[in-house]
Amino acid sequence: MKKLLAIALIAASTTAFAGFSNTATTNTVSSSSGTTTVAQALQARDNSVVTLTGYIVSQVDHDEFYFKDNTGKIKVEIDDHVFNNQTVTRSDRITIRGKVDRDSHKANEVEVFELSKH
Repeated sequence: MKKLLAIALIAASTTAFAGFSNTATTNTVSSSSGTTTVAQALQARDNSVVTLTGYIVSQVDHDEFYFKDNTGKIKVEIDDHVFNNQTVTRSDRITIRGKVDRDSHKANEVEVFELSKH
């Protein structure tokens, strides 16, 4: 029983260090060909799948962030498991894949289901 508790505590502490860290100050913005731009995602239809390359620039809530490329900024929702034990800072260029959440009362957002660092 003690071994099982120790394993659970180690697993929980390892996961606690993954996610977004707002410690870096560099924020060079770039976009790769073959990806959707933030400007396009802001105009996309509901449930459209998009691939964006850029940077997380701020954290709004536990799982909500602002993501930016050279065409604009969009709110994204990234659940803890999507970070896959990676820590992402403002200076880390990342690619995210997700689906657009379109609501007539607010700007489009993206629900992220895949994230990779460059």
